[in-house]
Amino acid sequence: MLQHAGRPGLPTSFPRFDAPPLIGSRKPRCPPYTTVSSVDQLMPYLDVVARRPYNQGLHACWDLKAGERIQLRVDNWHDPMVIEACKRILEKYGCKYELLYIDKGPVRQWTGADEVEYYLYRTKELAEWMDQWDVMSKEGKFDKLLWGYGGPVLVDTDMKIQRMPFITPEILASPAHLMPYELLQAIDLWTWKRILTAKRVRITDPEGTDVEYTNHDGYYDRKREFLNPDLVHDTWTGNEGFGRTYLPGHVLGKPWVYLAGKEDGNGVIAGTTNHISPVDWTQLVIEGSRIVEINAGGEFGEKLRKLKAETDHLTYPGFPGKGLFYWWEASIGTNPHIHRPRLGFPSGWINCLYERVRSGVIHIGFGTIISSMNERRAAKAGLPVGHWHLHLYFPTVRLEREGDNETLIENGRLLALDDPEIRKLADKHGGADLWLQESWIPAVPGVNMAGDYWEHYAKDPMKWVNAELTICREFHHLFMPMVGGDPSACHDKYGVWGGGPGAHAIAAGQKPQPIAHGHTHNGSCCGGH
Repeated sequence: MLQHAGRPGLPTSFPRFDAPPLIGSRKPRCPPYTTVSSVDQLMPYLDVVARRPYNQGLHACWDLKAGERIQLRVDNWHDPMVIEACKRILEKYGCKYELLYIDKGPVRQWTGADEVEYYLYRTKELAEWMDQWDVMSKEGKFDKLLWGYGGPVLVDTDMKIQRMPFITPEILASPAHLMPYELLQAIDLWTWKRILTAKRVRITDPEGTDVEYTNHDGYYDRKREFLNPDLVHDTWTGNEGFGRTYLPGHVLGKPWVYLAGKEDGNGVIAGTTNHISPVDWTQLVIEGSRIVEINAGGEFGEKLRKLKAETDHLTYPGFPGKGLFYWWEASIGTNPHIHRPRLGFPSGWINCLYERVRSGVIHIGFGTIISSMNERRAAKAGLPVGHWHLHLYFPTVRLEREGDNETLIENGRLLALDDPEIRKLADKHGGADLWLQESWIPAVPGVNMAGDYWEHYAKDPMKWVNAELTICREFHHLFMPMVGGDPSACHDKYGVWGGGPGAHAIAAGQKPQPIAHGHTHNGSCCGGH
């Protein structure tokens, strides 16, 4: 790996700043940390989830009906308090349910390099699960599965599947799961409609990403409302209704199909986080949507380079050329209140997979297209299958149209949240300030806070993140002043975190009322204000 002559150990094309570029515009935010001590505190969040209309997306939308036959899949990596709360909500709504409890063995402690092996194994497992679900659907024993919090989907004509993203009380007891569904849907549609009309898309990020592609007409149908039915049929055979459009909470910043002969993604993608955990700064060089070079990355980069060398000569169903390492995903999160868990990170299911759906975060994917029929075909043919990730937390996305350009995301802020119509809709449900301000913006030295990006962060991000999350959890009232963050993020103005009065009001269909003096319902706030 080439090095800077003046700074040994620093990658040649590493981003350099005279001063942190976002220190004034995207200050760190960290939501209140509230200890949940009883199942009762979790119930208002599940009440809202239970009533949200069903969809196949990443928003938790269980749409529970009396008499429904449901299988709830959990394992020993889920907190027992969360499992008990889920059982209670199923009983409250009159569902007939079966609890499928899996012993996964000891809770794993993760490093970012683990993603390479994990997704080689996990993707094959998901393909097997989907075959299993096809059988279960034909058997007709269940109306709905509550299973997993990412990845696989299936045809839902006979049996529906929805997500079970609630691993710990901290993850569940969040306004992310109180948001009115019509507001989430409006944010999704605002984002998707703009992607549909773009002729070219460029994505940049201060951590080193600068990549663009042509949003060809060939990706879409004649009205440019859905993805091209021929490509969808090939990629998502048997599940075309799902594959032709975006996944709620996971809007397609790049179409998740390949257009043979026209794939022209070019540039570089760089970051310090994958789905599992932070990783040493990693850079991908993209030519014709193919990854031609993987730079830096520590152990993660080494494993990716080895796998690339082992698969570059292989032919994959539906791919535009030989090899496994093609860029196909730049999916956009849309829920402003998703945040990185602080307790237990990164271990078991408490990893970076959950945080990818925070509004404005983009997760890059490369490899086989998750849960597609082409991926299942490749797995059955014995080919190595899987896809890997880099997360962008401060992306800017610019859309080029004929005679018109628009910014979709600016420095990690999804601009749907500032749209007048969406803010008007949020006001109807209690206020734009309540719903449309992100709960969490990571503190990254050298980017949005003081420090040297390489020395204090990028060469070993996990070291910083462990310290950051510990301080935020154990000394929350001190954290924002320490990182120069936005102190308003510390306050639970409405008591919506951890089962406070605002959460109960929203679950009851009422507007939450501000708590006196802006304090959290457990009395803590930043800097003792």
